[in-house]
Amino acid sequence: MFKKALPLLLLGGLSFGITLQGAVSSALKNNLQLKAQYFHYLGAKNDFYSQLAARFGELDFFWKYQQFKTPRIVAPINSFPPTGLDDQVRTYGLQYRVRLFDGCQQFFLIKAKKDTANLEWVNWEKLSEKVKRDVSKVYFSALEVKARLEALKERKKEVDRLYEIVKEAYEVGKKPLLDLLNVRAERKNIEAQISFLRSQYKTLLNQLKVLLNTDKPLEVEDVQINPHRIEGDRLLPELLAKNPDLKVVALQKVIADDYRKVAMAEFSPKVNFVYTTQKYVYAGRKTSDWSYAVEVNLPIFDFGRRFFTYRKARSEERRVNELYRLVEKRVLETYRSLVDELNSQIEVIEANRKRLEFTKEAYKVEKKKYLTGKSDIYNLLKAEALYYTALGEYRASIYKWGQLKAELDYLLGR
Repeated sequence: MFKKALPLLLLGGLSFGITLQGAVSSALKNNLQLKAQYFHYLGAKNDFYSQLAARFGELDFFWKYQQFKTPRIVAPINSFPPTGLDDQVRTYGLQYRVRLFDGCQQFFLIKAKKDTANLEWVNWEKLSEKVKRDVSKVYFSALEVKARLEALKERKKEVDRLYEIVKEAYEVGKKPLLDLLNVRAERKNIEAQISFLRSQYKTLLNQLKVLLNTDKPLEVEDVQINPHRIEGDRLLPELLAKNPDLKVVALQKVIADDYRKVAMAEFSPKVNFVYTTQKYVYAGRKTSDWSYAVEVNLPIFDFGRRFFTYRKARSEERRVNELYRLVEKRVLETYRSLVDELNSQIEVIEANRKRLEFTKEAYKVEKKKYLTGKSDIYNLLKAEALYYTALGEYRASIYKWGQLKAELDYLLGR
């Protein structure tokens, strides 16, 4: 029975390795926030189609029944032969109404709805870039913790070997009990650190699962990173042209201008064309007629309603203009700081590499000195801790550069 259950137990504990590119593709396909934003875009697109359809007018079917107190003659008034009197009238027919002129108000409304749909699409693109950035940052954070964890595991194996050596030496009287106890305490300390890093690593994997909208156990795979210096001035045109935040605010400016023009068109006269064809049923007969009308409406006084509506639209336009300036300034400041941080991280990586070389050599020397009795266990454990800490920091600093690069790619809209 146990042999049959063993494959199921092993299968339940499997983790699926996923590359960075695979994680990004999965997030763009399955992220719930992205799906919600896409449906928001579809709503704005249909709102544009609705406004466009309104430009072509509306055809209505109508039916009406009237009961009068006394019989009377109803339309058509002049008919031949003359109709009788009746107190019940039923009228039905079709009516078509379309706006002929309104100071281009409908045109500007259509343009505003179209620009709003474009804005929702740009918001979707911005959210896509943000999801890519978040996935990359969490992925590199997981690799950073994993690098420290792997270095600690290597350190644990080395301390385990040292423990066996010191134990054998103690049993034959070549090493004191204190050395054995120090190595044993160091093992416990490393085990505690490994447990802490494992919990951090698991937390980051859970964050990645939320972004990917999956319940499968994941395992991040290594990514080849080539840290290099960034020329900030050379990328400035790309930043100003493709930054997601700037693209969103730029479209908001266009929409605010559209609605200002809509408010301005409220001051112009409205001209409608109405065509009606209808039938009357009364006095035991059926008759029909048709009519058309051109309606002109020019509001003269509305207690300032149109004026205040225009002022509101103008205020919104000014607000968005100031917002654009603020976002542009913030994006440029963030970009320059990020470029400086990326370039300084190159120096950190180089410093960690040199430190790793020095601590590795020092660890070899101290290990040899201890085994030959020329040094004590304290210097050996200190050198060993410095070496494996430097090993983990060196690997982690490379992934840290990857996190910063993911933030830069978001700013550049890549």
